[in-house]
Amino acid sequence: MYDRIASDHPRPSGMEFAPPPLAAGTGALPLAEPVETGENLGSGEGTPVRERPTAEIHGHDNHPEATPFPPFAAPGVGLKQGCYQLTIRPTPALVSYSGTLRVERRGSSTTASGDLYRFLNLPLALQANGHAGAAEAGHSPAVLASLDPTALGRPEIPIHPRNKYYSYLKVTGIRQSPPLPPGPHLVTLTVEEYCYTQPSPGSFNGTFPAGPSRTFTMVLHPVPTPPILGGPTFEGSLMEAGTPRATVTLRWISPHYRRATVEVDTLTGAVAPQPTPDASGTGTEGIRTVFASANWDVTVEYDQIEIPVPDGVTSTTCWSHADLHQLMRAVRKPTTDLDKEWRLHLVVVPARIGCGRGVMYDTVDVPREGVASFCDDGYPSTESPFFGSAADQRQRDVSRAFLRSACHELGHGFNQVHQEQEGGADNSIMTTTPSVANVLGGPPGVFPTDIVLAFNEHVRHHLIHWPDVAVRPGGLTFGSGHSTSVPSADRLLFSPDELHLKLEVDHDKIDLGEPLRLSWTLSNRTRLPIPVPSDLGIEAQHAFIRITGPQGRQKTLRSMVIRTDHVALKPLEANSDRGAEARVYWDSDGFAFSAPGRHLVEVELLWVQGTVPVGARATADIWVNYPQSRTDNDVAAILLHPEVGMYVALGGAAHLREAVNRLDSVARMAGFENQPEPGALRGYEGITPDALVHR
Repeated sequence: MYDRIASDHPRPSGMEFAPPPLAAGTGALPLAEPVETGENLGSGEGTPVRERPTAEIHGHDNHPEATPFPPFAAPGVGLKQGCYQLTIRPTPALVSYSGTLRVERRGSSTTASGDLYRFLNLPLALQANGHAGAAEAGHSPAVLASLDPTALGRPEIPIHPRNKYYSYLKVTGIRQSPPLPPGPHLVTLTVEEYCYTQPSPGSFNGTFPAGPSRTFTMVLHPVPTPPILGGPTFEGSLMEAGTPRATVTLRWISPHYRRATVEVDTLTGAVAPQPTPDASGTGTEGIRTVFASANWDVTVEYDQIEIPVPDGVTSTTCWSHADLHQLMRAVRKPTTDLDKEWRLHLVVVPARIGCGRGVMYDTVDVPREGVASFCDDGYPSTESPFFGSAADQRQRDVSRAFLRSACHELGHGFNQVHQEQEGGADNSIMTTTPSVANVLGGPPGVFPTDIVLAFNEHVRHHLIHWPDVAVRPGGLTFGSGHSTSVPSADRLLFSPDELHLKLEVDHDKIDLGEPLRLSWTLSNRTRLPIPVPSDLGIEAQHAFIRITGPQGRQKTLRSMVIRTDHVALKPLEANSDRGAEARVYWDSDGFAFSAPGRHLVEVELLWVQGTVPVGARATADIWVNYPQSRTDNDVAAILLHPEVGMYVALGGAAHLREAVNRLDSVARMAGFENQPEPGALRGYEGITPDALVHR
């Protein structure tokens, strides 16, 4: 197990202290924490990840697998565990707020969080503009329900449009009346509200404030509920500084906290991951039960099979990023509307051993909507000495490990990162496959038999209690918010006489619209091996590129392709090097160099060694030239286009026709009226449309 090496090499000494990184995200996210309620409410449905799976889930049909129904404890009039539909109606106001409140009970503590979406209150809006009320205008209940989906209360977890997202709710206090003596029974919740600023045009990442936008209380009492509508139901008032501000309705609707759909499509020659026998041999575990470990209600749709192999692609080799991106665009369900459902697309292709087992695309068209799994990749013994009977076998032939790997990629799709970056490797879904094998090889177990098909407590907490926009497909970009989970101690950077990071750029002066090619090399200058990530590329999520522009604005460049499951800590021998390279230009949140002037480019390598967050850092100065002619301006206007950016991020992509046309138009400028070739094309060397044809 490579982590053992940590005690055999010099501790990082003479280090500078660095603040915790943003893991390619947008900053800290609000997150609810347990609140003591003073009474033992039972363990609820959640349990920590176990060393061995147990027979909690039984039975399987074609779709989906069975899910356990969690036990509840509801003494007095307390809130029982599960998801509640929450509606807040200010009085009077032209808007109302609808969403969910998630209540998780563990022993004597309760964790509760929620999300609100803002909707037009049509009757008041019409009256305010001199029109008739809703009833007089003949609006049907269905129309009103389309404006406020809670108006026709239905017993399922609601899903609302992303552009209606308003705020995150963090419950910080819970008081409830005892069942005796008889009298008014009240539940009082103290709530911090964090109002969300929607993203600017062309971006997917909005922001939350560092502190609460306001604090209020909800004073609630139980009311009768027709069985068809779920329940129990509570009504009451929202109080701010002792003054009633709104009416509140809170109705229990599901034992699950969130719901989503996973669509599985399979290429000709590939096989999809299937449910596998549980430890007892009496039931099965599958995608649905893995997400049930976070009490999500996930529907699995095994959709298209025998999808034809695209022209010009050999499906049994490692796929290019562009070919796989084109396939995912072509075969996903065309009617998908991420404002009406949380749907994640899993496409399975053959590939071969050594391709990485799977990838996630930060952007297909919007963030985190698609992942891929490689059924003929597998478990090369070069990645871990503890793969056991799975060593050098294909994923399709090792069902338990294959299911784990596919769920790992799906976890990325819901914005979860490696546990090696969040406190250390363990035997859970979001630890990379080689690290799981190394953990089990300690002992206490055997790979793949003892793989735990569940999320650990840290990831589970994120999946349940992070804001909707942080986990739902089409929300914030991958990695957003994970600065909240970096250990609180300052990250330690190795000194250059221990691990030296050298950053090299092809050109320190570039034109607007020109990608910057850079490379970095990590050298071990000690006399002992030091464990570092086996892959230092940005796709492996241990290297982060940060650009500071002329006005001081910082941007962390996100990799469009997330390829991580092959990564493990491996010893970098004394006097040895390990490196990577990238083309810095664009990510789903915009361009790296969108203005002329001086820029500082920083590459930071980050990982957790044992329980200590460590890394190395290097910087380079880059000058972006001011346009000197009309041609320079025209070239920048043509090339600073999002599809050209995506083209570069994919390493050249002929299926992005807008990008191809724009690059061709710039190339044709060479020689026109004795014009030289535009300087910006220098950064596209090797990935121009002509170069793709001759690959």
